[in-house]
Amino acid sequence: LRTSDIRSALESLRTGSDAYGQAYKDAMERIKQQHAEGEKLAKQALWWITCARRPLVTAELQHTIAVKPGKSEFNEKGQPDIEDIVSVCAGLVTVDEESNIIRLV
Repeated sequence: LRTSDIRSALESLRTGSDAYGQAYKDAMERIKQQHAEGEKLAKQALWWITCARRPLVTAELQHTIAVKPGKSEFNEKGQPDIEDIVSVCAGLVTVDEESNIIRLV
């Protein structure tokens, strides 16, 4: 990368009260443009992270996503990799390496 490329990218960043809203919209658009399974995984992860009564550690999120409605057995192989979850969420989530909590950015 050249300095001029970096400077140009920085100048194109939005500022002001609409910056966060636009960043969120952009991230959601990236999520919608993924393959169907990636979009579904991202939406499930974001739903659980947002609606949980307390912060979730990565294993808890993996387990909640792996549980399928109407099934009486837990399929451990059905757990998505945490790296995949973070990736499909298009920059909206992060994992705290010390506590292993996954949260919104």
